[in-house]
Amino acid sequence: MRRLSLSAGLLPLIFALVCAAGQAATLVRLHADHIAFYYDRFLIEADGHVRIQTSDGFSVSGDAFSMDLKLNRFLIAGHVTLKSAHDTVSGAAVADFLDFNRLYFVPVTSEPDRWTFLNDDLAHPVKGRIMPGDTFYFPDVPATPSLTASSATISERTYVHFGGAVADLGPVPVPLGTYVVNFAPNQYFAQNSLSGANFDATVNVAGSNNALSAVHLRYDATNFGPYLAFEQHLVGKHEYAVFSFNPATKSQQFWNLQLYDLIGSRFQLQSFTQYYVDQPFNRKSAAQTTFLTANYAFPHSYISATGNLTNYNLLTSGGFNAPSNSPNVGAQAHPTSLQLTWTSFNNRIGKLPLYEQTYFGYGFNHDSVGQQYGTGPNAVIAPGSPAGLQEYGGYTYYTIYNTLIGYTLSTPSLKFGNVDNAYNTYYFNASVNAQRQTFTVPHHINTTTTTASISRQISRPFGAYVAYQIQNTNDLYLNGGYTPFIPTTNPGVNCSTLPTPPDCDAAYGSFRGAATLRTLNFELNYLPNPDFNLSLLARKHNDFPAPFPNGNVFQTPLKNPIGQPLNYSYLGQPPYDVTPDIRFRLLPHMLLDVQRTYYFNYDNEKWGSIVIQVLPQ
Repeated sequence: MRRLSLSAGLLPLIFALVCAAGQAATLVRLHADHIAFYYDRFLIEADGHVRIQTSDGFSVSGDAFSMDLKLNRFLIAGHVTLKSAHDTVSGAAVADFLDFNRLYFVPVTSEPDRWTFLNDDLAHPVKGRIMPGDTFYFPDVPATPSLTASSATISERTYVHFGGAVADLGPVPVPLGTYVVNFAPNQYFAQNSLSGANFDATVNVAGSNNALSAVHLRYDATNFGPYLAFEQHLVGKHEYAVFSFNPATKSQQFWNLQLYDLIGSRFQLQSFTQYYVDQPFNRKSAAQTTFLTANYAFPHSYISATGNLTNYNLLTSGGFNAPSNSPNVGAQAHPTSLQLTWTSFNNRIGKLPLYEQTYFGYGFNHDSVGQQYGTGPNAVIAPGSPAGLQEYGGYTYYTIYNTLIGYTLSTPSLKFGNVDNAYNTYYFNASVNAQRQTFTVPHHINTTTTTASISRQISRPFGAYVAYQIQNTNDLYLNGGYTPFIPTTNPGVNCSTLPTPPDCDAAYGSFRGAATLRTLNFELNYLPNPDFNLSLLARKHNDFPAPFPNGNVFQTPLKNPIGQPLNYSYLGQPPYDVTPDIRFRLLPHMLLDVQRTYYFNYDNEKWGSIVIQVLPQ
């Protein structure tokens, strides 16, 4: 339980968010025979026995209603009756500009006139005032609305709650019941604690000025297939909490909680906690991990503290990924880490077109247990997971300290060519990053990454860039650390043990942890309009150690939920690859993205898997 304490200490934030008084937003409750919502223009149109009530104490009835959610005004026309707690007036049309607490009114009188009501005072109209030219303008709308509803509750500049909602998805209407459209300017509503997915259809089932509840219908081609998920947002002016339950309909479930608070103008605190459970009713496995990050800004730099607390087994019996022949699990790994890093801002070097950034860090890593199955003298260390953090030189390291120092040198976008013509202007960018990480184990890692690129907007729809990157990584031990390995075309055979290794690449025998990845990139992008985008990325890799087909030398990289490699660069990449990517609008608020990589028949592989992603917008 101690390992949950840091995250639990932030939980009062949720209570504070729920209880926080939001802005005094006006609520408009709308009922009519027909209510339509147009997502592209954020318009609500209604007709037939229109009736509204506002939280300001007004009620209005009429024949037709229109509200522009972005302009924050509504209009009712035709047989209008406007009532307050003490007064009633009738007329042809009324327009309420909520931002200014001002109503414009067309009365039915013997002489044409226009009245203005200030501060909701119906008893004292200001007559004959000049009004904006579009005060009583009904906008033109598309033939088909995004959804229809029987009622709507509108909170100005924040959300609309529709009752009896039916979504228009082509020829098949989809009943939604209650549905919330959130259009608040608060950026924290956009935070997401769900994993990636190939398809996500989101139904916001409840909402307020400070909360949003959503059910997600998702599809994940890599791990889970189709499933349901749930996400809850709680937001304030300077803080948020996002909880998700994903997937909700599978035996393996992830419960995620993100917390964030901006304290003052310089300090921010955030955490991410994940609880994993397999078969929640009998709990075959359960684990927890928490990441906590604190940042403080100085005038020209900032300092970050990042901690991780993990418990791979929360059960008294059973265990996380325990082998079937080891049903009882005793101690499991409880790794803990803390990293403190100071980073400078990007600073210009004199008057040169160069910028530099420096960072220093100090870290602590500890695991007194390690991962093992069984208890007492029958305990078995899990393969690849020794007791403690690391076994090296006949010594078990339960605690490892590390230091980090790094430096980045970069250029801004340097223009050349015909700079007076945007389509004949080239942009040059370059950067070099070098860092060294040392450990109390006699071990250090040196990393240098150098990148240079040239880009150009060829015409309005066409753009292109070419880039070259070199990544040098030296993962070095004082003594030993890596066993020389020379691959062979016969998988699983170390040809260094053979009398004469005819199929070996001698370069592998010299490998001691130093690797170099050289990548040449060229990308052409075609964007004729916001609804269509086509790109083509071609890459050439020249790496050491070189890729070795049919040799079981390098592990295939893990993939994210939508089927893409987790790492953009990794050892063992085919020498050449080309990835076309096409993205186009499938529905008014849904994009379809399709990509696939061609490997030029390397290791008998031509095309990789098709990656399809449906993106709500």
